[in-house]
Amino acid sequence: MAKAPVRKNVSEENATKLIDELGHIKDKIDNEIKDGAGQFVEVEIASILSPKYHDRRWHDKMAIVELSKSIEAVGLIYPVVLRKLESGLERVIGFRRIEAFKHLDRQTIPAIILDNVSDEMAILLMATENMQREDISVYDETLAVIDYIKAATGDSQEQIEKLLYRFKNNNANKIDLKDEEKEKYFVINDILKKTGKLDVSGLLNRLGMLAMHPIIKEALSQNRLSFTNAQLLQKLSGNDEYLAAALKRVEEEGSSKRETAKIVGEYLDSPKIIENEINMLNEKIKKIKARGVMKLPKASQEKIQSHLDAILELIATK
Repeated sequence: MAKAPVRKNVSEENATKLIDELGHIKDKIDNEIKDGAGQFVEVEIASILSPKYHDRRWHDKMAIVELSKSIEAVGLIYPVVLRKLESGLERVIGFRRIEAFKHLDRQTIPAIILDNVSDEMAILLMATENMQREDISVYDETLAVIDYIKAATGDSQEQIEKLLYRFKNNNANKIDLKDEEKEKYFVINDILKKTGKLDVSGLLNRLGMLAMHPIIKEALSQNRLSFTNAQLLQKLSGNDEYLAAALKRVEEEGSSKRETAKIVGEYLDSPKIIENEINMLNEKIKKIKARGVMKLPKASQEKIQSHLDAILELIATK
């Protein structure tokens, strides 16, 4: 196991400041809700702007219908939260509530309106709300956590994902982290602790989801597939036809991990899959040769060729 990075005196001022500010805003929202509906503003639903950021990946339409029934029976308990922009009022929290009001043909909805909320703070509020959803899928929760880290650190999605993969490779003793990466490790771990959801290790275990086949990610997002079954089905990602067929069987049969492994195995033994594997391997061989292998000493070239021949032989006789 890789040694844990030695902690330095790391400045977490910016991330801490944002998260503290988030806590103050959440307290303000909670207090306004406790004070009662007199504090809320009725806002025209048609005028509410959608956020610039995709705060949710999938919405259960039946859950929205059920929410509309509850609202019709007892009223809206929690108002939506909007932020004031030059262009109008933008939704921060409350997509399902707005959709439920639309389902009831309501024209306005009670809202709390926030002033001077930055893009980063809006993302933090959205991500926090998403992480608290009872019906959130493991995939959407992971994306919400990454959104939270992005907003707190000011890094891009690409930067965060690259950093997380380096953390993962460090844990596997494949690479050493640079000093600034070690610092970032502790900053991110502290941020995650404040979410109460995951630590760095837990997030790294889910990292593979981000690179899965699109139809697997869609099924994960919609809570149609478990993470363990998704990992097994990913083995078929080289053949869209087989993957779609296997996914359909797993969903329809409600397959366990063992049953899913058996289904995946049936498709992996197919000649088409083997042919695809060989083609993919040949492409990798071309890339290896293009990266200067031919410039290596002859003994090194022969060693590489020997390994490649052994791999090809294993696949060809599968």
